[in-house]
Amino acid sequence: MKTHHSMLPRSLPLLLVLATGTVEAEELLSEAAFFVNIPEVTSATRMPQKLSEAPASITVIDREVIAASGLQTIPDLMRLVPGFQSYTLNPDTAATSYHGASGEYPNRLEVMVDGRSVYLPLLSTVRWETLGISIHDIARIEVVRGSNVPTQGSNAFLGSINIITHEPTASSGLDLTTLFGSDDTRNGHLSYADSNGLVSYRISANHEQSDGNDHYSEFYTGPWFAPDGSDGNWQDKQSRDYLNLSATWTPDLINSFWLQAGIDRGQSRMGPLDKPDAHFTERDHESTFISGQFNHLYSDTGMLQLQAYTNRLSLETPKASLAEALTELEAGSPTDCGAADLAAFDQLLCGYSLVAERDGVAKAFVDQNNYHLIEEHGVTRSSDIELQINDTLGNFSFAAGLGYRYMSARSKVLLQSGEVEDELSRLFGSGEWTLAPRWSLSSGMMYEYSSESSEAFSYRNALIFKPGRGSSLRLGYSRSERLPSLLERYGESSLYIPAYPGLSDTPILYDRVREANPDLDTEQISSWELGYYQALPNQPGYLDIRIFREEVSDGISSYWVYDPTDPDSRQRFITSRNVAGWTNEGAEMQLRLDLTRDLWALFSYAYLNTNHENWPEGDAGTDKTFFSSKNISPEHTASLLVNWSATPTLDLGLTHYYMSGLEWIDSEELPGYERTDLRLAKQWQIDNTTSIAAALVLQNAFQSNHQDFYEDNQFNRRTFLQLSMRYD
Repeated sequence: MKTHHSMLPRSLPLLLVLATGTVEAEELLSEAAFFVNIPEVTSATRMPQKLSEAPASITVIDREVIAASGLQTIPDLMRLVPGFQSYTLNPDTAATSYHGASGEYPNRLEVMVDGRSVYLPLLSTVRWETLGISIHDIARIEVVRGSNVPTQGSNAFLGSINIITHEPTASSGLDLTTLFGSDDTRNGHLSYADSNGLVSYRISANHEQSDGNDHYSEFYTGPWFAPDGSDGNWQDKQSRDYLNLSATWTPDLINSFWLQAGIDRGQSRMGPLDKPDAHFTERDHESTFISGQFNHLYSDTGMLQLQAYTNRLSLETPKASLAEALTELEAGSPTDCGAADLAAFDQLLCGYSLVAERDGVAKAFVDQNNYHLIEEHGVTRSSDIELQINDTLGNFSFAAGLGYRYMSARSKVLLQSGEVEDELSRLFGSGEWTLAPRWSLSSGMMYEYSSESSEAFSYRNALIFKPGRGSSLRLGYSRSERLPSLLERYGESSLYIPAYPGLSDTPILYDRVREANPDLDTEQISSWELGYYQALPNQPGYLDIRIFREEVSDGISSYWVYDPTDPDSRQRFITSRNVAGWTNEGAEMQLRLDLTRDLWALFSYAYLNTNHENWPEGDAGTDKTFFSSKNISPEHTASLLVNWSATPTLDLGLTHYYMSGLEWIDSEELPGYERTDLRLAKQWQIDNTTSIAAALVLQNAFQSNHQDFYEDNQFNRRTFLQLSMRYD
């Protein structure tokens, strides 16, 4: 594979020297002193365990890191995780991917909020602006780097993100935060938490609004729009509001209940920014969710957990206007019938010499096909129920259970054959054996069965050795399978000539765009990894290193084929097929250093070599045969977060991010870039119950504008002022 070597951030050698010196230092501390500062996680096995005992590499983004970074969105926070890339399609439409090989709709990461999957069957991805939470609601984020299907199911094919919100019992009082700044951003967040003993609750409400960036499109300067081109200017603005409730009830010492519910509504003005004649439209969303969890302690070591939830998301975009349809179809005037290079749609208009007749055909075409320029239109639902048991028997701890999920999707644009649905059953189990004082074995499995008569079996084994205090060495292997999503199986789109006087008595196929493939097989990934974790012996902090090899086969990808019903026409359409395959090899490291009591740093780096030479895009002769020349993953990514508490109430922070060049699957080549954010925060204690704070955040402080996914989507310098008040 062709690779592109880029200069690494200048801070890398210095931090590696610091890490080596720290790790080698020997302090006469007790075993307990080391493990106090090692975070405890559950996302890798469904069991509480220290990071040093987990069978996978996990990054924990806690409240301290979130506040110090000054980052405003969850995808932006993923820049701090080794091997992750984040980008924006529009100012409010963000995406994040692990190990590249992705595009507009990253589809191989499981994302959860408090264990509730927010993966969308309709789009095969996550739309972060519809989740009903913000940065202020998050207590921590657990990110599993590497396939986590044996624990969390098919969507966790390359990794998983579990967003854990503030528990009602862990906070009390009123929090109010406002943020103003670039792009006319006006955000406000309010939360209130209280408890009366048995019942605790937290209410959170949020408003976000910005005018986004200014754009110009040649699409809106043709004969159907203003002749002077004034309609070509547009802004990708957005707004959203949400309200959610989280409540717990603990009637006694062995039973507890947790209920969550929320609604999120908003509107975005969006469009592809990959060409000078891009179109745009308004997209409305409304998402709702209800989640309930019951925990029962049946012994000193055993617990039963029952969780159920339901999600619903509605996306609405308007049908194309008459002017937009005529421009998209490249329609000319009714008198152009003698032209040698007459467009296909113009051939339909040749029999109509009047503008009114031409417009009538175009309007019938829009109505017949429910014609949308932006395809994010439809309704999707998912409901899930799961029973899990956790217990410890001697030197063996385990988590096991079963679950059922119902998913449905309806879209006249993406799923023209009608509403589709799937029922998914699963059995899972994870176990950890303490083989000897320094040796343990961790194993996990997941069996999934789809009502579409397909099944997936995934497993993982990891041998863990603890050579010294606060350290562990891990050798792991996993083999996982991913079931196709509803969109991948049933995505279908065709355009028809309408029934219209003088044309046809019945609709006639005009263009087959995408064809469904319900017979898709599962994707497979095999992973080897060697991991090392060291809790730093003389200060709070850790070093986490992962060396890996991942091999993906039978990956589901869009594939170009000629129309088999009319081979002489040379007409092409897209379908989904198990044709993708690639191999990732590389290394990741993350280092947390508390240099002094008031100064700490978090550094991440990932090296990735991707080979995808056997990934066909279409049948021979379609001009879409291979894209083996693309560098679909960044060779180097790195991040550095430094925070200094100059005084007990004054913090200064710096966040630096670097990514080498790559070429996203759905976009053009993206040059490598660096970005530096600065944060200055001051806090004042008014009295025993009230405090206020102000923070000034400057994003992309020192670098020039850089391309963010699309060629015409530029990330510029941005300034924000955040004000907050807390009342206990």
